[in-house]
Amino acid sequence: MSLTPTPPAPSSPADGLDTQALHNALQQLPLALFLEVVEQSSVAISITDIDARIQYCNAAFCSLTGYQRSELQGRNHNLLASRQTPKERYQEMWQHLGSQQPWNGRLVNRRKDGSLYLAEVTVTPVVGDDGQLHHFLGMHRDISARFALEQRVHNQKALIEGVLNAAPMAVTVLDENHDVVLDNLAYKTLRTDLRGVEPIKALGYPEVGCSLPGHDETLLPLVIRGRQRWFSLVCQPLQELNEEATHYFGEGHRPCTLLLITDQTERRRQMEQSRLERLRAQVEEQKMLAAIRETLDAAIVQSQAPLNMLQAALRLDPGAGGGAQMAMQTALEAGTRSLQRLESCRPPLALEAPSEFALPPLLEDLQDLFALRLMHSPLKLLLVPVEPLPPFHGQRTRLLTCLYLLLERAWFAVREGEGIIRLSCHAEEQDICLEVEDNGPPPADLSPHRLLQPFNSLPHGELSAGIELSLVQNIVNDHKGMIEVGISKLGGCLIRFRLPMQHDGRRY
Repeated sequence: MSLTPTPPAPSSPADGLDTQALHNALQQLPLALFLEVVEQSSVAISITDIDARIQYCNAAFCSLTGYQRSELQGRNHNLLASRQTPKERYQEMWQHLGSQQPWNGRLVNRRKDGSLYLAEVTVTPVVGDDGQLHHFLGMHRDISARFALEQRVHNQKALIEGVLNAAPMAVTVLDENHDVVLDNLAYKTLRTDLRGVEPIKALGYPEVGCSLPGHDETLLPLVIRGRQRWFSLVCQPLQELNEEATHYFGEGHRPCTLLLITDQTERRRQMEQSRLERLRAQVEEQKMLAAIRETLDAAIVQSQAPLNMLQAALRLDPGAGGGAQMAMQTALEAGTRSLQRLESCRPPLALEAPSEFALPPLLEDLQDLFALRLMHSPLKLLLVPVEPLPPFHGQRTRLLTCLYLLLERAWFAVREGEGIIRLSCHAEEQDICLEVEDNGPPPADLSPHRLLQPFNSLPHGELSAGIELSLVQNIVNDHKGMIEVGISKLGGCLIRFRLPMQHDGRRY
């Protein structure tokens, strides 16, 4: 076949080509130059007739296939075919070529030594001036290494996705605009639970910030399907290679953020349970100390009476002698030593440093602590919503103990029937008012001193309720407050604390 360039057919001005200028340029180029360009091209080139018999192939084609040029000359191109390529792929190729359309695709070819390679093939029909198909021009590239790299990237991506999807926490990667560029199955599930809302936005990111790996994690609330759950948000800065071609010769890095969203609801529940147990222990400690103090105070008072009588008897006849006086003196000294030992065993009250705290969480803690009493009881504890109040300055645990003791007193008063206890808090002028009401028997005496008696003075009189409520008065007095007693709108007793929000210029 001739490799002499054939001048292109004249075209109309609509073709947009200056065919005459192109023809003149080709006439000035020697044929040897065309031969050198084709022969030295790194692309494997073959020219066949319309029956696919090879009429020419360049050096790159011979190097790729392993055949000598003499072995390929006149042979059908299917010499390179392998059984790895589906027949449908060849049918597709010939369908395009039969319509005088170029075809591009991938074929698994066989070299002379039997080894296989993946070729990216472009076959172009060569049409003569008469409009008839005369030859096919084929260009081949061995893309086996590139395909292996693609597969490796695909496998690594699938492996990473598998690992991420198996992770129990939600994982997402954000670009510099905080848009999601990668997420795992747990993140998609969380987004579905939020009805399409991005979890990071529902959690308030980036406004709320996030924790760094190895640091204490802040737990963020999120309501999902009507249930409040808690999540931690941990972030790790990343650098991603920029895919834009304009950054090819530059560093091409852009910042990204890896976010780990972990459901900490169970951990939060355990933390809250542990905190309530510590509060309960502190309340019980104060009750126990108060009970010990009251018991020792009663013993001291009872012991003081006979000692006073002995002292009076000795003063009546100081000069008298005899064994009786000596016995009384010995008994007085022994009683005095016993009284001193009782006073030395009297434990101090558990005090705490004042701090600033919000009242609504304190009342919620009180409700949670008392929930155990209500678990198997028809009694209802109503917590009236607290109006907005400034932070209170005082002894939080002692105030909690004070209210807990009053709830216990109300519980003993109404526990036989379907009792109701109501707890509320509001502001009156410069005071914070905390009220405990019940629907039990109304108080016969509205004097706080008469009402706040030991629990064992109540009609039920169980031993477990024998703690002196003077502790309540001490706690209220320490907060510069006062106690009021009245009849509740529920029909029972009303006990109200009035605690000043400010005292001596300091906010309580």
